Amino acid sequence: MTYTVNTFFSVVIYALLFITTYFEVFLLVTYFWERNKFKETNLNSRALEKYPSVTIIVPAWNEEKTISGTVNSLLQLDYPKERLNIFIVDDGSTDKTFEVANRFLSEPQVKVFRKENGGKYTALNLGLSHATSELVGCLDADSFISPNALKEMLPYFDDLEVMAVTPSVQIHQPHSVLQRLQAIEYMVGAFTRKVFSRIDALYVTPGPFSIYRRTIFEKIGLFAHGYDTEDMEMALRMQSNHMRIENAHTALVYTVGPKTLSRLLRQRIRWSSGFLKNSFFNYRHMFFNKKFGNLGMLTMPFAFISIFVGLAFSALYAKSILSFVLEKYVQFSALGFRSVFHAPRLDWFAINFGVRNLIIYLLLFVTFSFVFIGMKMVIKRFRFSRDIVYFILLYGIISPFWLAVSVYNLITATEVRWR
Repeated sequence: MTYTVNTFFSVVIYALLFITTYFEVFLLVTYFWERNKFKETNLNSRALEKYPSVTIIVPAWNEEKTISGTVNSLLQLDYPKERLNIFIVDDGSTDKTFEVANRFLSEPQVKVFRKENGGKYTALNLGLSHATSELVGCLDADSFISPNALKEMLPYFDDLEVMAVTPSVQIHQPHSVLQRLQAIEYMVGAFTRKVFSRIDALYVTPGPFSIYRRTIFEKIGLFAHGYDTEDMEMALRMQSNHMRIENAHTALVYTVGPKTLSRLLRQRIRWSSGFLKNSFFNYRHMFFNKKFGNLGMLTMPFAFISIFVGLAFSALYAKSILSFVLEKYVQFSALGFRSVFHAPRLDWFAINFGVRNLIIYLLLFVTFSFVFIGMKMVIKRFRFSRDIVYFILLYGIISPFWLAVSVYNLITATEVRWR
Protein backbone atom coordinates (compact mmCIF):
# COMPACT_ATOMS: atom_id res chain seq x y z
CA MET A 1 0.00 0.00 0.00
CA THR A 2 2.79 2.42 0.96
CA TYR A 3 4.66 1.60 -2.24
CA THR A 4 1.54 2.32 -4.31
CA VAL A 5 0.98 5.67 -2.60
CA ASN A 6 4.63 6.68 -3.05
CA THR A 7 4.50 5.67 -6.72
CA PHE A 8 1.35 7.73 -7.24
CA PHE A 9 2.89 10.84 -5.68
CA SER A 10 6.09 10.37 -7.70
CA VAL A 11 4.06 10.23 -10.92
CA VAL A 12 2.17 13.39 -9.91
CA ILE A 13 5.41 15.21 -9.06
CA TYR A 14 7.03 14.28 -12.36
CA ALA A 15 3.90 15.32 -14.25
CA LEU A 16 3.87 18.72 -12.52
CA LEU A 17 7.57 19.18 -13.16
CA PHE A 18 7.11 18.30 -16.83
CA ILE A 19 4.20 20.74 -17.27
CA THR A 20 6.11 23.55 -15.58
CA THR A 21 9.31 22.87 -17.50
CA TYR A 22 7.48 22.61 -20.83
CA PHE A 23 5.70 25.94 -20.34
CA GLU A 24 8.77 27.88 -19.17
CA VAL A 25 11.00 26.48 -21.91
CA PHE A 26 8.24 27.29 -24.41
CA LEU A 27 8.29 30.94 -23.29
CA LEU A 28 12.07 31.07 -23.55
CA VAL A 29 12.12 29.53 -27.03
CA THR A 30 9.32 31.86 -28.16
CA TYR A 31 11.32 34.86 -26.97
CA PHE A 32 14.42 33.90 -28.95
CA TRP A 33 12.27 33.07 -31.98
CA GLU A 34 10.50 36.45 -31.87
CA ARG A 35 13.22 38.71 -30.43
CA ASN A 36 13.87 40.48 -33.74
CA LYS A 37 10.24 41.59 -33.82
CA PHE A 38 10.70 43.08 -30.35
CA LYS A 39 13.43 45.29 -31.80
CA GLU A 40 11.28 46.23 -34.80
CA THR A 41 8.38 47.46 -32.65
CA ASN A 42 10.83 49.43 -30.55
CA LEU A 43 12.22 51.19 -33.63
CA ASN A 44 8.77 51.85 -35.09
CA SER A 45 7.72 53.59 -31.88
CA ARG A 46 10.09 56.43 -32.73
CA ALA A 47 8.24 57.35 -35.93
CA LEU A 48 4.84 58.57 -34.77
CA GLU A 49 3.08 60.45 -37.57
CA LYS A 50 -0.48 60.54 -36.27
CA TYR A 51 -1.62 61.84 -32.88
CA PRO A 52 -5.04 60.36 -32.04
CA SER A 53 -7.11 61.97 -29.31
CA VAL A 54 -6.57 60.27 -25.94
CA THR A 55 -8.38 60.44 -22.60
CA ILE A 56 -6.65 59.13 -19.47
CA ILE A 57 -8.93 58.33 -16.52
CA VAL A 58 -7.41 58.43 -13.04
CA PRO A 59 -9.70 56.66 -10.53
CA ALA A 60 -8.79 57.63 -6.98
CA TRP A 61 -9.85 56.57 -3.52
CA ASN A 62 -7.92 58.04 -0.57
CA GLU A 63 -4.80 58.78 -2.64
CA GLU A 64 -4.00 62.29 -1.38
CA LYS A 65 -0.31 61.38 -0.92
CA THR A 66 0.34 60.08 -4.43
CA ILE A 67 -2.22 61.60 -6.80
CA SER A 68 -0.22 64.80 -7.37
CA GLY A 69 2.73 62.81 -8.66
CA THR A 70 0.43 60.73 -10.83
CA VAL A 71 -1.25 63.73 -12.49
CA ASN A 72 2.05 65.60 -12.88
CA SER A 73 3.51 62.60 -14.72
CA LEU A 74 0.55 62.77 -17.11
CA LEU A 75 1.01 66.51 -17.64
CA GLN A 76 4.67 65.87 -18.50
CA LEU A 77 3.83 63.38 -21.24
CA ASP A 78 5.55 64.08 -24.54
CA TYR A 79 2.26 64.44 -26.40
CA PRO A 80 0.30 67.36 -27.92
CA LYS A 81 -1.74 68.88 -25.11
CA GLU A 82 -4.72 69.59 -27.34
CA ARG A 83 -4.96 65.86 -28.09
CA LEU A 84 -4.81 64.70 -24.46
CA ASN A 85 -7.51 64.88 -21.77
CA ILE A 86 -7.06 63.88 -18.14
CA PHE A 87 -10.11 62.87 -16.09
CA ILE A 88 -9.62 62.55 -12.33
CA VAL A 89 -12.49 60.62 -10.72
CA ASP A 90 -12.67 60.79 -6.93
CA ASP A 91 -14.49 57.65 -5.82
CA GLY A 92 -15.89 59.00 -2.55
CA SER A 93 -12.54 59.55 -0.80
CA THR A 94 -12.58 60.31 2.91
CA ASP A 95 -9.24 62.15 2.87
CA LYS A 96 -8.12 65.22 0.89
CA THR A 97 -7.90 63.51 -2.51
CA PHE A 98 -10.65 65.69 -4.00
CA GLU A 99 -9.03 68.90 -2.72
CA VAL A 100 -5.64 67.89 -4.15
CA ALA A 101 -7.24 66.97 -7.48
CA ASN A 102 -8.98 70.36 -7.74
CA ARG A 103 -5.59 72.10 -7.68
CA PHE A 104 -5.07 70.84 -11.24
CA LEU A 105 -8.22 72.48 -12.63
CA SER A 106 -6.09 75.38 -13.82
CA GLU A 107 -4.76 72.97 -16.45
CA PRO A 108 -7.11 73.03 -19.49
CA GLN A 109 -6.52 69.31 -20.03
CA VAL A 110 -7.81 68.32 -16.61
CA LYS A 111 -11.36 67.64 -15.47
CA VAL A 112 -12.30 66.47 -11.96
CA PHE A 113 -15.35 64.37 -11.11
CA ARG A 114 -16.64 63.22 -7.75
CA LYS A 115 -19.00 60.36 -6.91
CA GLU A 116 -20.11 58.21 -4.04
CA ASN A 117 -17.80 55.29 -3.30
CA GLY A 118 -18.69 52.36 -5.50
CA GLY A 119 -15.41 50.75 -6.43
CA LYS A 120 -12.73 51.43 -8.99
CA TYR A 121 -14.71 50.01 -11.91
CA THR A 122 -17.55 52.49 -11.30
CA ALA A 123 -15.06 55.38 -11.29
CA LEU A 124 -13.64 54.18 -14.62
CA ASN A 125 -17.13 53.90 -16.07
CA LEU A 126 -17.99 57.45 -15.01
CA GLY A 127 -14.92 58.68 -16.85
CA LEU A 128 -15.85 56.60 -19.90
CA SER A 129 -19.32 58.16 -19.98
CA HIS A 130 -17.71 61.58 -20.51
CA ALA A 131 -14.95 60.49 -22.92
CA THR A 132 -15.26 61.24 -26.64
CA SER A 133 -11.66 60.55 -27.73
CA GLU A 134 -10.46 57.81 -30.06
CA LEU A 135 -8.46 56.11 -27.34
CA VAL A 136 -9.11 55.80 -23.61
CA GLY A 137 -6.60 54.81 -20.95
CA CYS A 138 -6.53 54.39 -17.21
CA LEU A 139 -3.84 55.16 -14.68
CA ASP A 140 -3.95 54.14 -11.03
CA ALA A 141 -3.53 57.09 -8.66
CA ASP A 142 -0.38 55.59 -7.16
CA SER A 143 1.44 55.17 -10.47
CA PHE A 144 3.76 57.36 -12.53
CA ILE A 145 4.54 57.17 -16.23
CA SER A 146 7.65 57.96 -18.21
CA PRO A 147 7.29 60.98 -20.58
CA ASN A 148 7.56 58.87 -23.75
CA ALA A 149 5.26 56.02 -22.61
CA LEU A 150 2.22 57.07 -24.63
CA LYS A 151 4.24 57.57 -27.80
CA GLU A 152 5.78 54.13 -27.32
CA MET A 153 2.32 52.53 -27.16
CA LEU A 154 0.45 54.23 -29.98
CA PRO A 155 2.24 52.63 -33.00
CA TYR A 156 0.73 49.28 -32.02
CA PHE A 157 -2.70 50.71 -32.85
CA ASP A 158 -1.62 51.04 -36.48
CA ASP A 159 -2.69 47.42 -36.65
CA LEU A 160 -6.48 47.76 -36.81
CA GLU A 161 -6.91 44.37 -35.11
CA VAL A 162 -5.23 45.64 -31.92
CA MET A 163 -7.91 46.79 -29.48
CA ALA A 164 -5.74 47.49 -26.40
CA VAL A 165 -2.08 48.02 -25.54
CA THR A 166 -0.48 47.40 -22.16
CA PRO A 167 2.76 48.95 -20.84
CA SER A 168 5.72 47.55 -18.91
CA VAL A 169 4.84 48.09 -15.25
CA GLN A 170 7.73 48.38 -12.79
CA ILE A 171 8.18 49.17 -9.09
CA HIS A 172 8.67 52.84 -8.25
CA GLN A 173 11.81 53.53 -6.19
CA PRO A 174 12.02 50.23 -4.25
CA HIS A 175 13.49 50.62 -0.77
CA SER A 176 12.33 47.83 1.53
CA VAL A 177 13.26 44.18 1.10
CA LEU A 178 9.73 43.38 -0.07
CA GLN A 179 9.75 46.17 -2.64
CA ARG A 180 13.13 45.06 -3.97
CA LEU A 181 11.82 41.53 -4.27
CA GLN A 182 8.83 42.86 -6.23
CA ALA A 183 11.15 44.88 -8.47
CA ILE A 184 12.69 41.66 -9.81
CA GLU A 185 9.27 40.00 -10.03
CA TYR A 186 7.97 42.88 -12.18
CA MET A 187 11.01 42.66 -14.46
CA VAL A 188 10.26 38.97 -14.98
CA GLY A 189 6.67 40.06 -15.68
CA ALA A 190 7.94 42.43 -18.39
CA PHE A 191 9.43 39.41 -20.15
CA THR A 192 6.45 37.07 -19.77
CA ARG A 193 3.85 39.65 -20.80
CA LYS A 194 5.79 40.52 -23.93
CA VAL A 195 5.99 36.88 -24.90
CA PHE A 196 2.29 36.41 -24.10
CA SER A 197 1.47 39.32 -26.40
CA ARG A 198 3.46 37.76 -29.24
CA ILE A 199 1.33 34.61 -29.03
CA ASP A 200 -1.90 36.59 -28.47
CA ALA A 201 -2.35 35.27 -24.93
CA LEU A 202 -2.47 38.28 -22.58
CA TYR A 203 -5.17 37.95 -19.94
CA VAL A 204 -4.79 41.20 -17.98
CA THR A 205 -4.77 44.88 -18.96
CA PRO A 206 -3.18 46.37 -15.82
CA GLY A 207 -4.58 49.47 -14.14
CA PRO A 208 -1.32 51.35 -14.54
CA PHE A 209 -1.78 52.86 -18.01
CA SER A 210 -3.45 50.34 -20.28
CA ILE A 211 -4.84 52.04 -23.42
CA TYR A 212 -8.03 50.91 -25.22
CA ARG A 213 -9.89 51.83 -28.39
CA ARG A 214 -12.97 53.58 -27.02
CA THR A 215 -15.23 51.68 -29.43
CA ILE A 216 -14.65 48.37 -27.64
CA PHE A 217 -16.74 49.56 -24.69
CA GLU A 218 -19.63 50.16 -27.06
CA LYS A 219 -19.29 46.60 -28.37
CA ILE A 220 -18.66 44.53 -25.22
CA GLY A 221 -19.79 46.84 -22.40
CA LEU A 222 -18.15 48.86 -19.65
CA PHE A 223 -15.88 47.72 -16.82
CA ALA A 224 -17.38 45.21 -14.38
CA HIS A 225 -16.60 44.41 -10.75
CA GLY A 226 -14.68 41.31 -11.77
CA TYR A 227 -14.08 40.19 -8.17
CA ASP A 228 -12.12 43.41 -7.55
CA THR A 229 -9.94 42.75 -10.59
CA GLU A 230 -11.75 44.73 -13.27
CA ASP A 231 -8.61 44.96 -15.41
CA MET A 232 -8.32 41.19 -15.59
CA GLU A 233 -12.03 40.71 -16.26
CA MET A 234 -11.94 43.24 -19.09
CA ALA A 235 -8.94 41.53 -20.71
CA LEU A 236 -10.62 38.13 -20.51
CA ARG A 237 -13.85 39.59 -21.92
CA MET A 238 -11.89 41.10 -24.79
CA GLN A 239 -10.12 37.81 -25.48
CA SER A 240 -13.43 35.92 -25.33
CA ASN A 241 -14.63 38.29 -28.06
CA HIS A 242 -11.44 37.72 -30.07
CA MET A 243 -10.10 41.23 -29.54
CA ARG A 244 -6.33 41.44 -29.72
CA ILE A 245 -4.23 42.89 -26.89
CA GLU A 246 -0.60 43.96 -27.43
CA ASN A 247 2.21 44.84 -25.05
CA ALA A 248 4.58 47.81 -25.42
CA HIS A 249 7.63 46.64 -23.46
CA THR A 250 9.40 49.99 -23.96
CA ALA A 251 6.55 52.02 -22.37
CA LEU A 252 7.63 52.18 -18.73
CA VAL A 253 5.10 52.85 -15.97
CA TYR A 254 6.04 52.84 -12.29
CA THR A 255 3.75 51.80 -9.46
CA VAL A 256 4.26 51.97 -5.70
CA GLY A 257 4.80 48.44 -4.38
CA PRO A 258 3.44 47.39 -0.96
CA LYS A 259 6.00 48.05 1.76
CA THR A 260 4.71 45.64 4.38
CA LEU A 261 4.04 41.93 4.27
CA SER A 262 0.38 42.34 5.23
CA ARG A 263 -0.26 44.79 2.38
CA LEU A 264 1.60 42.61 -0.09
CA LEU A 265 -0.44 39.58 0.93
CA ARG A 266 -3.71 41.52 0.62
CA GLN A 267 -2.77 42.73 -2.86
CA ARG A 268 -1.70 39.30 -4.12
CA ILE A 269 -4.66 37.51 -2.56
CA ARG A 270 -6.91 39.92 -4.47
CA TRP A 271 -5.04 39.32 -7.72
CA SER A 272 -4.87 35.53 -7.42
CA SER A 273 -8.44 35.20 -6.15
CA GLY A 274 -9.64 37.47 -8.95
CA PHE A 275 -7.92 35.38 -11.59
CA LEU A 276 -9.20 32.08 -10.20
CA LYS A 277 -12.77 33.33 -9.86
CA ASN A 278 -12.92 35.19 -13.17
CA SER A 279 -11.46 32.29 -15.11
CA PHE A 280 -13.41 29.54 -13.32
CA PHE A 281 -16.81 31.16 -12.81
CA ASN A 282 -17.05 33.43 -15.87
CA TYR A 283 -14.59 32.29 -18.53
CA ARG A 284 -13.99 28.57 -18.05
CA HIS A 285 -15.48 28.02 -21.51
CA MET A 286 -12.14 29.27 -22.83
CA PHE A 287 -10.11 26.49 -21.19
CA PHE A 288 -8.69 24.04 -23.75
CA ASN A 289 -10.85 25.63 -26.44
CA LYS A 290 -9.13 25.92 -29.81
CA LYS A 291 -11.30 28.91 -30.69
CA PHE A 292 -9.23 31.00 -28.28
CA GLY A 293 -5.82 29.98 -29.58
CA ASN A 294 -2.81 29.97 -27.31
CA LEU A 295 -4.71 31.70 -24.52
CA GLY A 296 -7.31 28.94 -24.31
CA MET A 297 -5.02 26.01 -25.06
CA LEU A 298 -1.90 27.03 -23.15
CA THR A 299 -1.61 30.24 -21.13
CA MET A 300 -4.92 30.29 -19.27
CA PRO A 301 -4.92 26.61 -18.29
CA PHE A 302 -1.30 26.77 -17.14
CA ALA A 303 -1.85 30.00 -15.18
CA PHE A 304 -4.77 28.30 -13.43
CA ILE A 305 -2.94 25.03 -12.79
CA SER A 306 0.29 26.80 -11.76
CA ILE A 307 -1.35 28.06 -8.58
CA PHE A 308 -1.96 24.47 -7.50
CA VAL A 309 1.49 23.44 -8.76
CA GLY A 310 3.05 26.18 -6.64
CA LEU A 311 1.22 24.92 -3.56
CA ALA A 312 2.27 21.33 -4.27
CA PHE A 313 5.94 22.25 -4.67
CA SER A 314 5.79 24.41 -1.55
CA ALA A 315 4.43 21.46 0.42
CA LEU A 316 7.24 19.24 -0.88
CA TYR A 317 9.80 21.91 -0.04
CA ALA A 318 8.43 22.24 3.49
CA LYS A 319 8.48 18.47 3.87
CA SER A 320 12.14 18.33 2.74
CA ILE A 321 13.15 21.02 5.21
CA LEU A 322 11.30 19.26 8.03
CA SER A 323 12.95 15.94 7.16
CA PHE A 324 16.37 17.62 7.09
CA VAL A 325 15.82 19.24 10.49
CA LEU A 326 14.63 15.96 12.02
CA GLU A 327 17.62 14.11 10.56
CA LYS A 328 20.03 16.66 12.03
CA TYR A 329 18.24 16.50 15.37
CA VAL A 330 18.66 12.71 15.48
CA GLN A 331 22.35 13.08 14.60
CA PHE A 332 22.81 15.69 17.29
CA SER A 333 21.07 13.55 19.89
CA ALA A 334 23.17 10.49 19.06
CA LEU A 335 26.60 11.87 18.13
CA GLY A 336 26.78 15.41 19.47
CA PHE A 337 27.41 18.90 18.11
CA ARG A 338 30.28 18.18 15.71
CA SER A 339 28.36 15.54 13.80
CA VAL A 340 25.80 18.14 12.76
CA PHE A 341 27.70 21.40 12.46
CA HIS A 342 30.89 21.07 10.46
CA ALA A 343 32.52 22.94 7.61
CA PRO A 344 30.91 22.05 4.25
CA ARG A 345 33.02 20.23 1.68
CA LEU A 346 32.55 20.40 -2.07
CA ASP A 347 32.13 16.91 -3.46
CA TRP A 348 30.82 16.71 -7.01
CA PHE A 349 29.98 13.04 -6.50
CA ALA A 350 27.62 14.01 -3.66
CA ILE A 351 25.46 16.18 -5.94
CA ASN A 352 22.21 14.45 -6.82
CA PHE A 353 21.92 14.13 -10.60
CA GLY A 354 18.67 12.20 -10.55
CA VAL A 355 16.02 12.99 -13.15
CA ARG A 356 13.88 15.00 -10.72
CA ASN A 357 16.82 17.09 -9.57
CA LEU A 358 18.02 17.70 -13.12
CA ILE A 359 14.58 19.07 -13.99
CA ILE A 360 14.70 21.32 -10.93
CA TYR A 361 18.16 22.57 -11.96
CA LEU A 362 16.76 23.30 -15.43
CA LEU A 363 13.85 25.25 -13.92
CA LEU A 364 16.29 27.32 -11.86
CA PHE A 365 18.33 28.05 -14.99
CA VAL A 366 15.19 29.13 -16.89
CA THR A 367 14.13 31.35 -13.96
CA PHE A 368 17.51 33.09 -14.00
CA SER A 369 17.11 33.51 -17.76
CA PHE A 370 13.75 35.22 -17.21
CA VAL A 371 15.37 37.60 -14.70
CA PHE A 372 18.25 38.31 -17.08
CA ILE A 373 16.01 39.01 -20.09
CA GLY A 374 13.55 41.04 -18.01
CA MET A 375 16.35 43.28 -16.74
CA LYS A 376 17.66 43.74 -20.27
CA MET A 377 14.18 44.82 -21.36
CA VAL A 378 13.65 47.30 -18.54
CA ILE A 379 17.05 48.77 -17.64
CA LYS A 380 18.84 47.69 -20.87
CA ARG A 381 21.52 45.74 -19.00
CA PHE A 382 21.91 42.91 -16.53
CA ARG A 383 23.08 43.91 -13.08
CA PHE A 384 23.38 41.33 -10.33
CA SER A 385 22.13 42.84 -7.10
CA ARG A 386 20.78 41.92 -3.70
CA ASP A 387 17.29 42.35 -5.17
CA ILE A 388 17.83 39.12 -7.12
CA VAL A 389 18.97 37.36 -3.94
CA TYR A 390 15.83 38.54 -2.13
CA PHE A 391 13.68 37.29 -4.99
CA ILE A 392 15.32 33.85 -5.20
CA LEU A 393 15.37 33.27 -1.43
CA LEU A 394 12.08 34.80 -0.31
CA TYR A 395 9.54 34.73 -3.14
CA GLY A 396 9.02 30.99 -2.93
CA ILE A 397 8.49 31.24 0.83
CA ILE A 398 5.98 34.10 0.76
CA SER A 399 3.91 33.28 -2.33
CA PRO A 400 2.38 30.01 -1.01
CA PHE A 401 0.50 32.01 1.62
CA TRP A 402 -1.47 34.07 -0.89
CA LEU A 403 -1.88 31.08 -3.21
CA ALA A 404 -3.38 28.98 -0.40
CA VAL A 405 -5.80 31.75 0.64
CA SER A 406 -6.80 32.30 -3.00
CA VAL A 407 -7.64 28.62 -3.48
CA TYR A 408 -9.64 28.70 -0.24
CA ASN A 409 -11.50 31.79 -1.48
CA LEU A 410 -12.32 30.01 -4.74
CA ILE A 411 -13.60 26.87 -3.03
CA THR A 412 -15.66 28.74 -0.44
CA ALA A 413 -16.63 31.66 -2.75
CA THR A 414 -15.27 34.03 -0.09
CA GLU A 415 -15.26 37.72 -1.02
CA VAL A 416 -11.84 39.33 -0.81
CA ARG A 417 -11.46 42.38 1.39
CA TRP A 418 -8.38 44.36 0.45
CA ARG A 419 -9.08 47.87 1.69
